[in-house]
Amino acid sequence: MGIRVDVLPLNENTPGQGWLRISGWEDASEGLAYSVQSSQTRDFLQPGKQWSNIAHGFPLSGLVEVDGALQVQVGPELIDPLLAASGSANFRFELNSQALDQREATMLRLDKTLVSSIAWTGVKTPEPVPAPAPTRAPEPVVKAEPLVPIVEPPATPEPAPEPPQAPAPVATKKINRLVWLLPLLALIVMAALWWFLKKPALVDEPPVPTPSPTPTPEAQPCTLDSMQNQPELAFVQACIQKAPGSAALLEVINLAKANNHCAVAQRLYANRAQGGDIEIASAYAREYDPKYFQPSECFKAPDNATAAYWYETILGFDPNNAEAKQRFEELKP
Repeated sequence: MGIRVDVLPLNENTPGQGWLRISGWEDASEGLAYSVQSSQTRDFLQPGKQWSNIAHGFPLSGLVEVDGALQVQVGPELIDPLLAASGSANFRFELNSQALDQREATMLRLDKTLVSSIAWTGVKTPEPVPAPAPTRAPEPVVKAEPLVPIVEPPATPEPAPEPPQAPAPVATKKINRLVWLLPLLALIVMAALWWFLKKPALVDEPPVPTPSPTPTPEAQPCTLDSMQNQPELAFVQACIQKAPGSAALLEVINLAKANNHCAVAQRLYANRAQGGDIEIASAYAREYDPKYFQPSECFKAPDNATAAYWYETILGFDPNNAEAKQRFEELKP
């Protein structure tokens, strides 16, 4: 069945550190080297976490046998660039024995719990230092002015009270005025009463309903509008959270391919395929399988190794899948 290569975390899952585990290699472990190629850009991993179109062989030294497989510890030089590009690419791993002039190739499998050293600095955020309490400004000193003696003015003699006047006799004219005012007041009261009785009753009009504000439609996940107005990763996460069925997700993937959102299509493919969606994994394998390949802007050339990787992924979830078993046997390196 060929070799299988996994990158696994350490027991303590140290950021940027892991195990490179090679299963199925039956020859000598001395003088081995490997190269890693991205399925997205076709570039090869270089020293210093760089990529270029020229293959580079990394020597493998210190391999030890653990449970029938070869294993060696690797660091950020391998793990960081792979995790940085794993959202939109898969990786072809080629093992080369210069002494035996023998090569084996397979797709590299990254454990989901690996952590990049770039995303973890290990530096604690310093605690904020409390600001000193403001110093109270000294109150201004007010100079006491010399007391000035208050000299009271001489008392002014009060005027002598006037003799009380005798109350004026009630004039008979006031009585005559009241007699004339009474009929006038009666007329005013009658006029007010007549106006009140003749006034038409006010009709209460129903209040005019206030129109409720029209809710602003939120951007729907898995639509072309959201795809064009959101970052790729944000769109993929929102669409996956909606959990569309396999057929609906394939429509979204085809929509992404038709609008040249290639990274979105590959992220959706890989997420569901790695989660065990056989229909999505089979469709992803056919994107690279020469038997079913249809050229597009996102998938420009067939790739036997990548197709074999996804057929092997299907067999991991469904070992009795006849088509995946047949295509894997024909395409495996």
